[in-house]
Amino acid sequence: MAVFQLLTGLGFLLDGKGQLAMVMVGMYLFSLYSAESMPLYVRDVGMSMATALTWFFNFLLAVTFPKFQDAFHNTGAFGYYAAWCVVGWVLILLFVPETKDLTLEQLDARFSIPSKSHAKFALKQCLFVIRHYVLRRQHVKRPIMELPPQEDDYGHQEAEPRKISLEKDGRTTAFVD
Repeated sequence: MAVFQLLTGLGFLLDGKGQLAMVMVGMYLFSLYSAESMPLYVRDVGMSMATALTWFFNFLLAVTFPKFQDAFHNTGAFGYYAAWCVVGWVLILLFVPETKDLTLEQLDARFSIPSKSHAKFALKQCLFVIRHYVLRRQHVKRPIMELPPQEDDYGHQEAEPRKISLEKDGRTTAFVD
């Protein structure tokens, strides 16, 4: 999202039709990003809150943009918003669990993980990506998150902690028990 904001802001440095094209492409690509992942029992409330929050930030943007435009010009204003996108990306990386390929029932288990544990796991994943894909070290193992043992209906705990992995049988999956 930050890249698309910067693309839009840098478009204002061009003249003529190039400016219009680059700004429109940047705005269009920025608006494509939308994700929703809510368990069924809170989906109506969650999506209404997400929509209200979106409208609140649209209002905030409409109020602040003219002042930023006067102070920083168009490029600086979009750069400022792009910087906040980067800050948001880091916070999402650390505190929002991955929900790809999970059923709604598995989402409940995924969101029961403490934020501190998820943040540590996210940092380990970042190190894995850098070592494996950037530095091309093939021997690096993908991190696996261990979940705390859960109690059953009778108060008994599981014998071994459950594990979450993003890879099983050479393809991406969600849970490994």
